[in-house]
Amino acid sequence: MGVVVLAGPTLDRAMGLIRVGRLSTTPIDLAELAPRTCVSRPKDLAPIASAAPQDLADLLSPQGAEPVHVFVASAAEAHACKQVKHHVLSSSLPSDSFMRLCDDVLVPSWPLYYVLRCARLKRLSDRLKLGMELCGRYAHLVAGDETTPTFYREANKTGELVSQHRNPRIKQATTVKEIASFCSLSKRIAGLRPAQEAAAFLLDGSASPNESVLGLMMNLPCRKGGYGFGSVSLNPDVPVKSELRHLVNVDTYQPDCYLEAIETDLEFQSFENHLGRRALVRDASRRNDIQTLGIEVKDVTWDTVSHLDKLDLLARQLAHKEQLLGAKGEAAHRRAIEHPDNVAARRTRLMELLPAWPYEQ
Repeated sequence: MGVVVLAGPTLDRAMGLIRVGRLSTTPIDLAELAPRTCVSRPKDLAPIASAAPQDLADLLSPQGAEPVHVFVASAAEAHACKQVKHHVLSSSLPSDSFMRLCDDVLVPSWPLYYVLRCARLKRLSDRLKLGMELCGRYAHLVAGDETTPTFYREANKTGELVSQHRNPRIKQATTVKEIASFCSLSKRIAGLRPAQEAAAFLLDGSASPNESVLGLMMNLPCRKGGYGFGSVSLNPDVPVKSELRHLVNVDTYQPDCYLEAIETDLEFQSFENHLGRRALVRDASRRNDIQTLGIEVKDVTWDTVSHLDKLDLLARQLAHKEQLLGAKGEAAHRRAIEHPDNVAARRTRLMELLPAWPYEQ
């Protein structure tokens, strides 16, 4: 009968369900969709849907005016149909470019999915937000989207799934290295060039949308609307030196946003996770330990991240520390931060990156 390869909005919904654990996948060694192997007609979708798990069956069943989106191997295999919309994916791809949802249903791997989505995301900021989510430990029901069309039965009844955000942590879908490696091995895929542009600035390990904004603003070059500090990492494992081990509580620490070159930890203080007696005791102990390692700790709140003037002040403080440490090129860096063109680019970038609502206030 062939296989169904999900595409478009149908694929977006499937990947969101995979991300939050409502659908599972297994890897397969497949590099190209062979001609005439892709199921693309409603009559062929029906038996596959009837044998699939309920969430997947919903995806494979046209819902009112919403068609099922699938890939085919060539334009010759596409045909006009209100219930099924066809997308062409004919390029030769790296060997691990697909995952199996069930016997007859495939989806692209996470790096391929990122490239395909980038073809539809015209703004760099949108590609960055999606990449940070896929390389991070939080997720929306629909990967990369802040709102979801009321598609599922549950959403139609309650609305709860329309803007579902999952935190605490979930597993990263992919990594910056995996995306970069996939792009380097791929050719002639729509979205490849914009994906490569964005991947150069992505960071692994973000734990929330707001951490993503903070990390990107610190990491992006000044000409791209960031502050250009470089050597930025989110929630990295920082080992404790053996000679300091007796002074602190654990072997490794995970600063929220770590600027290694100036040994500074930007700690995101959310009301959700940092209020209450236990949280205050925990945070005070953690702060003392991190500072014992020689790492300065600066608190960052939603109010800091969402106001450019406050974020600019934080950046000036960090640049001042660069100066005190005698960092190479710090004078040119300070000039770049203050340049009017870069300030204007930064204002636009921040407004584009900020989520539609604060997840942690």
